[in-house]
Amino acid sequence: MFVLFFVSAWAVFSQQSTFVDDAGVFRWTDSKKEVRLFGANYTLPFAHGFRAINYLGKDHKKAIDEDVYHMTRLGLDAFRIHVWDTEISDSLGNVIPTKQLDLLDYTLAQFKARGFKTIVTPFKVGDNGYPEKSFPAPGFSANLEKYETYDDEAILQKQERYFEQFLNHVNPYTGLAYKDDPDIIALEINNEPRHDNAEVATKYINRMVDVIRKSGFKNPIFYNVAERHEFVEAYCEADIQGCTFQWYPTGLVYNKTLNANFLPNVDVYNIPFENLEGFKNKARIIYEFDPADMAVSYLYPAMARSFREAKFQFATQFAYEPLELAFANTEYQTHYLNLLYTPSKAISLLIASHVFHDMKNGESYGRYPKNLNFGHTKLDTEQDRAEYLSDENYFYTNGSTSAVVSEKKLKHIAGVGSSSAVKYSGTGAYFLDKIEKGVWRLEVMPDYLWVKDPFEKASLDKTVAVIRHNEQTMTVLLEDLGNHFSIKPLNAGNDFQTVVKDKQFNIVPGTYLIQKHGATFQENAAQNINHLGLTEFVDFTQEIDEVYVVHQPQEYVWEDQNIEIEAQVVAPDAIENVAVVLPSGYQKTDNYNMTKTGAFTYKVSIPKAKIHGDAFRYYIVVETKSGKTTYPNQIEGSPEDWDFIAQERFETFITKKPQNIVLFDANKGMENTLWPDYYNNIKYRSNFVWDAFHSTKQLEVSVENLEGRIPDFTFKILVDKDLSVVSQASELVVRASSGALSRQKVQVALQMQNGAVFGTVIDLPSEEKTIRIPLKDLKIVKQVVLPRAYPVFQPYRFQSEAKTDFDATKIEAIQWSFGPGLHKNDHQKEQKMIIDKIFLN
Repeated sequence: MFVLFFVSAWAVFSQQSTFVDDAGVFRWTDSKKEVRLFGANYTLPFAHGFRAINYLGKDHKKAIDEDVYHMTRLGLDAFRIHVWDTEISDSLGNVIPTKQLDLLDYTLAQFKARGFKTIVTPFKVGDNGYPEKSFPAPGFSANLEKYETYDDEAILQKQERYFEQFLNHVNPYTGLAYKDDPDIIALEINNEPRHDNAEVATKYINRMVDVIRKSGFKNPIFYNVAERHEFVEAYCEADIQGCTFQWYPTGLVYNKTLNANFLPNVDVYNIPFENLEGFKNKARIIYEFDPADMAVSYLYPAMARSFREAKFQFATQFAYEPLELAFANTEYQTHYLNLLYTPSKAISLLIASHVFHDMKNGESYGRYPKNLNFGHTKLDTEQDRAEYLSDENYFYTNGSTSAVVSEKKLKHIAGVGSSSAVKYSGTGAYFLDKIEKGVWRLEVMPDYLWVKDPFEKASLDKTVAVIRHNEQTMTVLLEDLGNHFSIKPLNAGNDFQTVVKDKQFNIVPGTYLIQKHGATFQENAAQNINHLGLTEFVDFTQEIDEVYVVHQPQEYVWEDQNIEIEAQVVAPDAIENVAVVLPSGYQKTDNYNMTKTGAFTYKVSIPKAKIHGDAFRYYIVVETKSGKTTYPNQIEGSPEDWDFIAQERFETFITKKPQNIVLFDANKGMENTLWPDYYNNIKYRSNFVWDAFHSTKQLEVSVENLEGRIPDFTFKILVDKDLSVVSQASELVVRASSGALSRQKVQVALQMQNGAVFGTVIDLPSEEKTIRIPLKDLKIVKQVVLPRAYPVFQPYRFQSEAKTDFDATKIEAIQWSFGPGLHKNDHQKEQKMIIDKIFLN
């Protein structure tokens, strides 16, 4: 716990600590410098986070201590929270003492002690359920709809009472009323308002501003202009100093991990009303952002770059997953960010924070893909990597081949994987901070493994990721430490002793002092580095209750080729053996023992002489002292046992090198499709239709009409295949029809990994037809940005500036569009197509 000794010192401060100047720039009152803060939302004091900690029998304040420490470890300095007012107020709007209020106080104080600045949104209309059902709460807003809160006099009076008491509430951990805390640098009146009347909106905002100011709050007041942006003029006419926005560039709740290059989705943050006169003098903040359902680690820095180009001065990710819940990712399963369980994404956020602080207000690095390398940052989609390379900082999300910029000036290293400065065999993050010449602080996090897709439906009964305190090897190659240095454990309970040989040593999670031979350093337990105590460490362990095997078999392998099989395995006990097992006769098996090659990774090569027939079918058997477990069914025992009855096996098809490769087959479903939402006011239906004669199914897509905001309907089929064998492909083949319609024009396009899209308009007849499209005839077309971003005024289309030729091996999606090639008079008509298969030939 980071002890709070500062109550008396804080009490001498009072607002005003920030202001917004006439040009709309958010500034510090004392220095007049621009505010520039980057961090996260964190909601454990309320709603599901609060309840889930109770379900698990954990301590809320200990959990908060852990998470605030880790967010500090990531170099963040901004905290935003929307308060579940219904959990801290009564039916009349009085603030009442609840456990949630105490935890809010405690959280604010902990962030304050770590140097964070906070924006609070005091009022959130609605229930407290998600992802559960709503739970009873005493507050007056619990059963309200948002539209009921803006002009009902009785409800407005309750809001006024609530705001006045909330702002005058004294935080017992700081000794300050919220209105007097200089580290609460602004208020956002309410969370995501849903107005339907401009005049009422202006009147409502001014009434709430009036009570906030009369309560004594002096710092700027912000209001959300993105949720219902059509009333932005009315908002800006009110007495507010700033506007709040959110950004979910890949939509929300896809219910599985999205796999593609989504840098085009975050290339620019569009504000269509930027030149509105009343908006020009308003400061801008991003209260929530996240590329939802993403595992990749290069998007956060790109988003930070777009934020600064759009002149945002405060940005907070939504939402940091509490460590105690991260094994299941239940709080908001469409988001997943935690230093221990998503280390590469966490380091990505650290890099994004530096990008945000580096860039000038409004600075631009151009458009994708010309902005992959900008400032000190490099992004690499193929390696899933972000790097930050400055004189003092060397950060990387997934290893780095880049050299340290300045050995003499280097002060901080943070990374996952190996680099030119650190070689590491583990999967978790690590940090090296220079204390003084020849003396560094090392912090090593546990290894992690995702054992299920964390973005699927959430449950505390389901483990999606595990962490394990493994002993790993590390080599530190720093000029400042030379060839000879010692390592001493610092955190409480850490007695691990290691020997350094040729700059290499074994290490377990913990905090350590690395000291060059001959260097002297006087340890001081009270010493801190960037708000981190010298000896601090979150010593968190997870109980693993079953054997997990993470393995995706190859779809196919060519004849006369070995099969390389890889799996990640973790178990409660020490693993004695992992093997690929093939039944080979009555009570006989062929066993191929797998070799451990990483923290959790096991590999084996099956010789081509053992591969016969149309498919290679196999089990994976894990042996511990508790016995053997066989996969994919996860059953006790082994195929060697006389009574082993499991029939399901992993399967890889054996085939000749194909003349063509199927990109989409309706018989295999449509799990990897991206559909638009109803933002465009275009109604559509997608379903499968059966061809009874051939016992096959086809994908039918019908659109009522194209009379929406944009006369276009586009969906995508993601292509997740090895396309290395199609480099010589010459044509795209589509088997499709228009169904009952006589003819249907539709654009089919192939989207490449660099964002470029090549397509053409085809004419579908009513009867199924095989249409052959020469790849050389495909022309550059615009990419439709899917999933649709929120807020809805983000760009609909993206034009890649990549100077590239079409490359069939780089296809990542098939883009289908109703609209291109159609006459305007046809927009009012039904559009329809039925797709059977799509392949390259």
